[in-house]
Amino acid sequence: MIVVYHGEMKMGFFMSRLLLLVNGLSLDAPLVSIAWQEIAARQLHVPLQSSERLLLFLATWLVYAGDRLLDSRGVLTSVVEIPRHRFVARNFWPLLSLWVILFMATAVMTCLLLNLTAILIAVLILGLLAGYFGICLRLPSARWVIPREVIVSLFFIVAVLFFPILEARSTVNQELGLSLFRFSLPAGGLILLNCLGIASWEAEKDRQSGESTLATRFPAVVKFFPGIAIATGIVFLLIDRLLAHEWNIFGVSVCTAAVLIGFLNSERIPQDLKPILADAMLIVPFVILSILS
Repeated sequence: MIVVYHGEMKMGFFMSRLLLLVNGLSLDAPLVSIAWQEIAARQLHVPLQSSERLLLFLATWLVYAGDRLLDSRGVLTSVVEIPRHRFVARNFWPLLSLWVILFMATAVMTCLLLNLTAILIAVLILGLLAGYFGICLRLPSARWVIPREVIVSLFFIVAVLFFPILEARSTVNQELGLSLFRFSLPAGGLILLNCLGIASWEAEKDRQSGESTLATRFPAVVKFFPGIAIATGIVFLLIDRLLAHEWNIFGVSVCTAAVLIGFLNSERIPQDLKPILADAMLIVPFVILSILS
């Protein structure tokens, strides 16, 4: 029994370290993005190329890793309390070098694989996002006007739909518009819920460091987050039922993910692991759809 117990402890420690490493390297967001890109392609009934998956993975990593590099710039590792920020601050120069290399590789791939119109649209989207982060870097109060959680949610929707819409552009019709709306509402809402959960779990640390989030602005979010998550999941399920005119796997999978994110509020789950597990819950709809569809 003692051997088994110690074995379970070692396995739990290994998994925790692995999850923290994935989060520290900013790999969780890109993995979530390609999972939802696949869901979008299925919803719109369009094919995806391997290069399109790779470009989305790289673009998402560049955005999230870049944001964390900006947050950790010039911060002493001894005063950083959030694990992912501490990891980035401690490995700032190697991660910055990797970021520059992958940025150049992504730029070359984009020029080789996309037509001029698609490139200009992509540059515009990334330019607007870079502009937002640039303004926030100079004027932190800008995050009070437009919360980061909302920007992350909007970027996620645009990013995962970019290539599926390019593939479906020859079949634009009312059915496509309905499919886009049916996908975008729960996808964006689930990402917003994910960000809200992370913000609520890190609210005290963010407040101490002067970070502006929805949880620091609205303290009630921290107290009522589990209820918010469960209610959001039920609303997503009902809306999808109305749009699809039947109960279906997609609505159930999104509802399940939202409820699971709410359950992560449990005190039995280590605080450091909650943000990483919340990101993992975003892949639940993809897993359910892959198994049951």
